[in-house]
Amino acid sequence: MNAYKTLHELLRTADTDPELVLAYLNSLLTEINTAYFASEKKRTLEGLDTFLGFKLFVDEHLTDQPAITEIAAKLAVSTDCLYRVVKQQSGLSPKEFITDRLITEARRRIYHNQTTSVKELAFELGFNDPSYFSRLFKKITGKTIAGFYQDLSL
Repeated sequence: MNAYKTLHELLRTADTDPELVLAYLNSLLTEINTAYFASEKKRTLEGLDTFLGFKLFVDEHLTDQPAITEIAAKLAVSTDCLYRVVKQQSGLSPKEFITDRLITEARRRIYHNQTTSVKELAFELGFNDPSYFSRLFKKITGKTIAGFYQDLSL
């Protein structure tokens, strides 16, 4: 509040040099800018810690397909906070991140020929419905699983 009072007094005085007002405003803005970015940096580092915890949890429990509320509880953050941090760090929602990670794992397993059927792959990745898994795979990759197998054999 003192800053506003000082600025107000400078502006009320008729013979105040405009350069003095500008210098004071510049100094004030520099302090505000420094304080803002210091708090923003702290928030980003805290967010990074939460995001890394999220990624580790997802990797460790990928085939369990954990609920977002469960992950948030394990990380001791709210679901809103988790959503905000994951979106900020990855550009994806937590659900989209998990789905993307599941499809990446499916592609890896197909590439390394670790699975023999779509049904088996779906169950290994925690999907109860192989047809849903197939539709999701196509939606994300633009190819059917059979088409993906075929591309690998070329």
